[in-house]
Amino acid sequence: MAIKLSLGFFIGCILLVTVYKSKFKGDIGELAVAVVLKDLDKEKYKILHDLKIENPETLTKTSQIDHIIVSTFGIFCIETKGYKGKIYGKESYRQWCQYLPKHKNYFMNPVYQDYGHIKAIETILKNDYPNMTYYSIIAFSGEANLDKVETQNAKVCKIKDLEDVINELSVSEICEKEDIQKIIQLINSNKSRETDFNHARDIKRLKKSNKEKIKENICPKCGAKLIESEGKYGKFIGSSNFPKCRFVTKINSDK
Repeated sequence: MAIKLSLGFFIGCILLVTVYKSKFKGDIGELAVAVVLKDLDKEKYKILHDLKIENPETLTKTSQIDHIIVSTFGIFCIETKGYKGKIYGKESYRQWCQYLPKHKNYFMNPVYQDYGHIKAIETILKNDYPNMTYYSIIAFSGEANLDKVETQNAKVCKIKDLEDVINELSVSEICEKEDIQKIIQLINSNKSRETDFNHARDIKRLKKSNKEKIKENICPKCGAKLIESEGKYGKFIGSSNFPKCRFVTKINSDK
């Protein structure tokens, strides 16, 4: 019994550290984004930070979104990343890679993450604003080298360049200033009541489940069999349900 209690306490401590470390990073990111975007027209742009929105289409049932900008030009969904070093990735890759002097680190494709966030917002607004325009922006820290990142639909930049990217995308106004507050109310009415602790726990469970499925040659996205293929950049494992499912992962990758 004592061993079980100790193990439970240890796991709880790990989750608490994860939650508050994430919260600290979130606060820093929120401050940085707020400073960079301080000159945006406050009547045409309203910024929401660190939102958890109910999303029944995901396994965790929630989407945690770093920043949403509701504007007369559409909705900007911003995913911020604190990675430094050289970043390698393409929009179609499941994982991107961070190269540092002594090691490399794989992380989930942030474009995929942001796409899921946009779909969650779109679900909330589809009845009232079926023709809303959505913009996906991935913003990295100033210490990141993004020369090897290739995307078509999402914009990838450094946090310091966010305002320039938003101004570049703000071409045509598609709604009135009066709509901004209504959209914010719709989004806020769908906030998840799940705690940061539970969200972090669910994410860990999902990652563990996905790894186990991959080891069993089961696609964690669609449930089809995983098969080995070879592409322009070497061998990889992907869903046999391609092109309906575009899940891919590296061979023998446990990241």
